[in-house]
Amino acid sequence: MSKQHIDYERSQIQNRILDLEEKYMRIIEDIVTSKTFLEDLKHIEEETQEYYEILQEVWGKKNKVKEVSERLLRHHIYLKFRGSENFYSSPISCDIALELDDIILNIDVKTIDKVGNSGELNSTQFEHNQTSFLNKKVLASGVFPGFIVKSNLQAIDPRTHKPLLTYLVKIGYSDDGNGIFNFINSSTYPSIVVTCLPNGILSDLFENDLFSNFKDYIYYDNTNGVYYKPRHITANDEFINLTENGKFTRIEQQTDIPEHWQRVNWDNKVGYYDPDKKQIWWTVQKKISSHWDIYLYAVKNGNTARFNDAWLEERYNSQNKKWCGEHKYFKIYDKLNEESN
Repeated sequence: MSKQHIDYERSQIQNRILDLEEKYMRIIEDIVTSKTFLEDLKHIEEETQEYYEILQEVWGKKNKVKEVSERLLRHHIYLKFRGSENFYSSPISCDIALELDDIILNIDVKTIDKVGNSGELNSTQFEHNQTSFLNKKVLASGVFPGFIVKSNLQAIDPRTHKPLLTYLVKIGYSDDGNGIFNFINSSTYPSIVVTCLPNGILSDLFENDLFSNFKDYIYYDNTNGVYYKPRHITANDEFINLTENGKFTRIEQQTDIPEHWQRVNWDNKVGYYDPDKKQIWWTVQKKISSHWDIYLYAVKNGNTARFNDAWLEERYNSQNKKWCGEHKYFKIYDKLNEESN
């Protein structure tokens, strides 16, 4: 994977987008760390605590603050750009999308629970409608050429000819599921994370290589035809203790593997590539009743993809001056307390 190269020859539009990404990163950071934003966030926390049981019943899910957090940021974004924004009509966009004087601004809001999901506070994940970055295929191994990472956003809006910029705002919270809820305010986990996802026009400056893998995958099954029927292999407890070669042997003992299928392996799984159908199969853990088994599944594609965070942090503008493309804010409420004293 590659960080942004500053020694590559750049076009005029690339330099302009580099400066615009830095400009709006700073604006968004100012918004989400402002006193008024943090005060509103505190109000959300207080109401969630007060009406915890009602929210549990109404939403029926762990994440009780997703919608209201999106509403919070949308409110402050529109206040900031009031009078200078236009409606953005494309149905392919992030949670917040509006046309400004020089860009189409896209912002996705994620609320992350550190109870059981803390890893997502320190990794950057995105959906296909949230990026225009053009990445090369990922997870290639042996004869398998890898998965295509879809980027559904356009880099330049065809109607206005303005670049589409994408930012992620993550807000961390803690919910024990039994009535104890708080937004994170610690030095261990970030309270708020702001990330700029590079525009697709800049892809070659990162060697088209920012995405590392996928959070989850879409699989075929027998509803797609007999060929795609998952193949049961063995119990997970047995499988994980086998050597790599032993895993292949166990699969081939348990199910018929066509001779032309070629073995493929990754760090945490093994599988086969069918060169005729250009189809990859690999091992998947599935829980059946109370125990875990290993199956061989045909993989359709990756779903939610992950960026390499290290390369997102180190960004440069048109003058090759460094700026931070991913900023983690810790103990954010301390700032609010300091301002009120």
